[in-house]
Amino acid sequence: RALDDTAALAMGLLSMSSLKSQVSKPYFPLVIYALATANTFAVFLSGLVTTLFVSTCVAVGKKRFAFVALCNALGATCGFALFAALLEARGTDWFRERYPEVFASKHWARGEEVVAVFGWPGVAGLSAMPFPLHPLVVLGVLAGMKKRALLSALFLGRFTKYLAFGWVATNSPGALRRLRGGGEKRT
Repeated sequence: RALDDTAALAMGLLSMSSLKSQVSKPYFPLVIYALATANTFAVFLSGLVTTLFVSTCVAVGKKRFAFVALCNALGATCGFALFAALLEARGTDWFRERYPEVFASKHWARGEEVVAVFGWPGVAGLSAMPFPLHPLVVLGVLAGMKKRALLSALFLGRFTKYLAFGWVATNSPGALRRLRGGGEKRT
């Protein structure tokens, strides 16, 4: 039943009360982890992952939102570890052939400069920002970063970002009040 509800939630078929009941379950941060991992290869999941992440943070409250942020960051890191392994197996030319627009984007030029000048701290900083991670991983590989260093920078940046998002969600007055069970009227 829980898997059916989670699948229905993902498809947007559940009511607000059902959303609240799902995202507040103890296992739901693991759903966030799985979706964050899958999001690496199915980018269309980004909006869903973000919505469920913020909803889960609000539902679990100030004492547990950091765990939800940790699960989201670990999921993203796991997904990009798989992506880095794919790059190792197929080579960066494989990626370049399939996604030439990435190499022509403003993100590529900015990322190249930041990685060249700042190295690991630059990768960590960019991953904490609204910067696409796929080109960042390719940049790290092309710059010769060891996989462990690259993934640790990605993790730190994303964990910092998700902690900030989770803190805002749980500490903002009226943030998703319905999920938390608060009243409709603001006083």
